[in-house]
Amino acid sequence: MDHSQAETATQGPWPLGWAIAALAGAVAFVLASAIAGAGFWAAFSIAALSFGVFGVLLGAGGVERTAPSDSHDASVHADDHH
Repeated sequence: MDHSQAETATQGPWPLGWAIAALAGAVAFVLASAIAGAGFWAAFSIAALSFGVFGVLLGAGGVERTAPSDSHDASVHADDHH
């Protein structure tokens, strides 16, 4: 009997991925301008590049995401009862 937790693969666009991409762009802008001392356009370029990379990978479905299946495996929580 196999006790490994089953995972389901998910492909395609992920709406939350675009929000994460926007957050990554904002963080990149703040880090580039405040910490590195980059000018506005340099920081904006870094933020746009960061948004683009994360947007393609997460928002547009460029990577395959895995999610645990809905089945409950009692062996996963066997060590919790000490």
